[in-house]
Amino acid sequence: MTYVRIAAVGSAPFEKRTVLFAAAAFLWWCCSLASADDSAVGRLFPVGVRFEYEFRSSVLVDGPSRLARNGTTSPAGHRVVGRLSVSSIWSDPSDGKLLRLHLKSPKLQTWSKKSKDDIQRQFIDRKSKIDTYENQPFFVHWKNGHVVNLYASSTKFLTEENFKKGIAALFQFQLSNQNVVEYSTLGECNVTYSEIKDNTISKQINNCVYSKRLPEIKHPDKIWQGVLSSKREGRLTYNNEALVEMSLIEDYEYITSFMDEVGATVLSKQYLELKKTSSNNEIIKANSLYETISQLEKKTKLNLKKQDLSTNYEVKNCEHYNSCNQLEYVVNTYHDSLLDSKLGKSKSAFAAIQVIKAIINSDTNMTKRVLTDEKNNAIVNQLYDIMGAVLNEGSHKVAMETLDLSTDKKYDQAERYLWSASIKFNPKVEIIKNLISITEQKFSNKNLIDTIYNTVTAMTSRLIRYNHTEANVLLYDEMVVRTLERLQKCKQDDDECILIYIRALANLKHPLSIDVLLNFAHDGNRKISAYAMKIIKMFGSSLWNNQVLKYCNKIFFQLIKKQDSSTRMIALNILLESNPDYELLKHVIKWLMMPDEGYEVKQYALELLKEMANQNEKSAQLLRTVLIQEKLNHYGSMAQRGLSSSFSRIFINYNNITGLVKTSQHIYSGVTKRGSVDIVLKHDNVQYDLCSFGIFTSGLGYFTSLYDDSGKKDTSDEANLPTSAGLELSIFGVHIRPFIMFSSQSQLLGHVWSGSGSERTPIIQGISQIIEHLEYVPLSNGFTAELSVKGMLSLDIAGQIEMSMWNKNAQSVIEKNGGISIQGSLKLETDLVTNEVDFALITEGFLHMYSNAEFDTKIVLCMEIIFEDTNVITAVQRRVTVNEPTAPYRSRKATTWTRPVSGRSFALNQLVNKFCNAIHSQSQ
Repeated sequence: MTYVRIAAVGSAPFEKRTVLFAAAAFLWWCCSLASADDSAVGRLFPVGVRFEYEFRSSVLVDGPSRLARNGTTSPAGHRVVGRLSVSSIWSDPSDGKLLRLHLKSPKLQTWSKKSKDDIQRQFIDRKSKIDTYENQPFFVHWKNGHVVNLYASSTKFLTEENFKKGIAALFQFQLSNQNVVEYSTLGECNVTYSEIKDNTISKQINNCVYSKRLPEIKHPDKIWQGVLSSKREGRLTYNNEALVEMSLIEDYEYITSFMDEVGATVLSKQYLELKKTSSNNEIIKANSLYETISQLEKKTKLNLKKQDLSTNYEVKNCEHYNSCNQLEYVVNTYHDSLLDSKLGKSKSAFAAIQVIKAIINSDTNMTKRVLTDEKNNAIVNQLYDIMGAVLNEGSHKVAMETLDLSTDKKYDQAERYLWSASIKFNPKVEIIKNLISITEQKFSNKNLIDTIYNTVTAMTSRLIRYNHTEANVLLYDEMVVRTLERLQKCKQDDDECILIYIRALANLKHPLSIDVLLNFAHDGNRKISAYAMKIIKMFGSSLWNNQVLKYCNKIFFQLIKKQDSSTRMIALNILLESNPDYELLKHVIKWLMMPDEGYEVKQYALELLKEMANQNEKSAQLLRTVLIQEKLNHYGSMAQRGLSSSFSRIFINYNNITGLVKTSQHIYSGVTKRGSVDIVLKHDNVQYDLCSFGIFTSGLGYFTSLYDDSGKKDTSDEANLPTSAGLELSIFGVHIRPFIMFSSQSQLLGHVWSGSGSERTPIIQGISQIIEHLEYVPLSNGFTAELSVKGMLSLDIAGQIEMSMWNKNAQSVIEKNGGISIQGSLKLETDLVTNEVDFALITEGFLHMYSNAEFDTKIVLCMEIIFEDTNVITAVQRRVTVNEPTAPYRSRKATTWTRPVSGRSFALNQLVNKFCNAIHSQSQ
């Protein structure tokens, strides 16, 4: 206020000088605050005083926190205790201080097994390598609360070196409210300091980036990654001379996205408490830090190395665990679990994880010997599944050497390897290029050509999702150009050639292929157009631009030419999943009233409308508005007849994951023309396709007169198509070549009279990797945790059909059986002690589709979809091993839970229920 009054009466020059003086005063005040803060930290640990602290550093590992809160698990771990001596032996106003740190009488302790409960557990001393540590003092260059560098002598044990860095990191702190970037054993972190009360500060550590690169594997899809969360916080109190008390707690938890009961936690606690203050005569008088270190080396006869706080971690290999070249032993151990009869069950998925680890740790000679061993002939297909899941340079080399692609001798084994490789989420560029070169060869087996090309395109697409580099994108673009060129070379009437490369485009999902697929969908024959439209549907809404929607509109309403009914229904499905507007819904509902359209087509379209309303509340509201305002809510539009159906049902809703069974049946002349059963998961508003099983038929017009009593004749060429039927399959979004059951009427009759298929017949079997996760997590105490997770799916899809021409009835069942095993570990392994928690999930899912048909005087078709009862088994095992050479200490705790999941059946529609009631009433 004084400055203002003077300026009001003073002259202009005086006024300028006053303002400048005020600004200078303000800057001086700000700087004095900053220097006051620095001096507050800087005055701690004065030269000539020794501070002695009680020191504790503990590590506890356990299962996920949800189980711990329920009291169903208890942690295991260790702690190190001792007395930490801290003294400043050199100080310089501009260069900070040199602190001498010495941990005296360190002991390693573990929890006593005799303790009755966790609350009153007692730690007891254990013999360990820490008793043999040289335990020399080390020195910290400390400036304004930051650890600039560490000076320490070389040690025999890497753990001792890292442990000292963990102790030094405790002396990195500030004494006022501020946000800073700190470099410590955790890497580069954002740290927030907050003053709680006088002489008490809290410390929050976030967003740490480790400075050293360690191996890392993460699935690009979040649902398969799992969630790794962390919480790091500290609290310190101080007086005019030193820290009085310091605690730093880190809590890390990994859980799978499927279940938060499956995972692991590690809790690290470091604690300092001032116990004694005394005088210290060990003072170095020097003009610089460099001179101080030189004098220390002469005095202590130690070779002090300058180090930063980043820890060193040695990634262990199979030689460390003495587990190299154990593949033969592991395969012999799990041989029976890999038999065909165990596919579709969790037992084979668990065995596959063990074999994967053994292949990775074995040389190519051992792998080749196991693959060619005659005693493994019964499981050799499963071994090639696992080879495709490993998919490194060594395993691919062995696979190509043992598979003869030029003959049909090992055709099944080659397909199993390629199918598994196509699902691998992180393929290697070198392997993709090798397979591309193989596609240039000529093969007599067209199915193998289809499979190889599908594999290459699927791997290329997954490569850019996992490793989106410029070189990989270039390879991806080259692959779509190569595929389109091959497609162009196919003869116009060669449907088989065209379909091979159209299916390859399905796996690539490249935007450049959209125009080509739209042309095939609009102008191709019935088979080609349906396939092309289905693949555009598989691309997903992210690639459905305005051009796609315009084509779908033309195709569905047949604005230019007549279209295949399957193509039209897929086009309508795309339109309804693309947030349809008022006008589109109005035209679709009015179309349902057209008398010239087949009633099964209209029934299927109505089912698609209902499913749209069930899945999208905004579209459902708009649909209701259209029905009311346009007065279309009546029997003429909303009460179609027919068996066609499309719906989704929830079979699991847990832990932010919704599991859906989606089924669609487009009926023509009483037989499914095109149908599918899809299993999908939804997580954080993202849909993940697990498995899609489809069926397609044509030319089965025999049933038309029995089914359609309207008296109308089908004048389209659809009724005169060749008799054929086949199965389609996609796993994790990867399109696999179709399986043709018959392609002519004579083949169909041959199946009927021979009774083929009357026994349970596998359609597709295999073991695939669904989860692979590897991550290293540094802790502030100097330890590094290794997180490793693997998950496998064992799949068995089989069918069985019995038909009686005498009784004119048929029964069939299609089984989709899947077994899942997830095995993971969170391990802190050092030459001093190993803390480890292993966690596992094992479950099985059985989805069965039953049909019962009678076709005597008219068709009666009963279809049922049943999800069988099952169990979800989870397990957690905690282990502590004190690595003492003469008498190592080991502790182990294991807990297992079984969670039953009730089965359920899914209603189709009212007409099917009516037929089922009629058939079941006759059998009673």
